[in-house]
Amino acid sequence: MKKKVIGLIDSQSGNIGSINKAIKEIIKGRPYQLKIIRGEFDNSLFSKIILPGQGAYATLISNLKKLKIYKPLKTYLENNCSYLGICVGMQILSDQGHEEKTTRGLGIIAGEIKKFKSKKLIIPHMGWNSVRLNKEDPIITNSFDNKDFYFVHSYIFQNIKKSNVLANTHYGKKFPSIVKKGNIYGVQFHPEKSHKYGLNLIKNYTRREYLLITKITQILIILKSKVSLS
Repeated sequence: MKKKVIGLIDSQSGNIGSINKAIKEIIKGRPYQLKIIRGEFDNSLFSKIILPGQGAYATLISNLKKLKIYKPLKTYLENNCSYLGICVGMQILSDQGHEEKTTRGLGIIAGEIKKFKSKKLIIPHMGWNSVRLNKEDPIITNSFDNKDFYFVHSYIFQNIKKSNVLANTHYGKKFPSIVKKGNIYGVQFHPEKSHKYGLNLIKNYTRREYLLITKITQILIILKSKVSLS
């Protein structure tokens, strides 16, 4: 079986070590290959792309443009290809962000990123918090409902359509913690730092086709054995 290539974007705006290590462990022995994207790329080579983001919205957009990643990534997303954005990697899917200055985003999921305002709570929102699913998804299954994930952020997705919000989290007020449009996913938390459930989410995303094929194969074997016995 030809190995499918998963792209991990190194935007130079954060450490990709944790997510890199997690993906390598998850795909070990499976028909997948991990490739780090550090510059302009041929988006037809990748079956999935993951963008972990840290720092500021404007900085990430600027870095992607300087590295000549922005244009091929935007084309990739406009073609509804498989993507997982983490933290700021999720936020830049929006139309624009208002961090440091107003910056135009990738414009894939309608909405904007604004400051998390609260007079009573500590900002940034940092630590463990639960995720409440609005609806089940082939990747974001019910097994993740009301489970804790690790958050570090000061800005949230606002003015987003309900149909694009898979899950919410409450910190003073409700905000989108998992968003989706077609094959494009974004999570506000850091799954690579969220232990069991975070790693399971990455596993579901990276190995979905493999797990599906394996399950179908198992069903066919069972059906074949039943036919042989009859």
